[in-house]
Amino acid sequence: MFRAVPFNIKGNVEKGHEAVERLLEFLADQSGNPLGRVSGALSSFRVDVIDTEAAYEIFAELAGFRKEQITVSYDDEGYLRIKAERADLERDDVKFLCRERRTGEFERVFKIDGIDKGGVNVAFDNGILHVVLPKTSDEANRTVFDIE
Repeated sequence: MFRAVPFNIKGNVEKGHEAVERLLEFLADQSGNPLGRVSGALSSFRVDVIDTEAAYEIFAELAGFRKEQITVSYDDEGYLRIKAERADLERDDVKFLCRERRTGEFERVFKIDGIDKGGVNVAFDNGILHVVLPKTSDEANRTVFDIE
């Protein structure tokens, strides 16, 4: 029996995921961002955000990263950026039988106004990045945070 296979699921799953992620990143950069919640669900790493009376708390799953590979920053326009980078293992003596962990740069961006940059606390333990952003109307000068 012969039949055409319109979509190679095994070979194209990763490519399809990357294409969807690029599309969502493009849409997220547009004004009005109609897909804010959807893009978060399909992003490169997952986060939980808690809004308390005193602060915003962000928990990001970054298993397999070292704290030296992670950068947390807050710019003057009110964007919090969490970046993590995993270098590609390029060796001639390595033959992957299965490769599911992605390499490259991973980033999540959040628009957060009214935080005290001087009181921000960033910790990384057991693959979870915990960022505490105290609420206030004061603006301090610090924009890149040390990870404990």
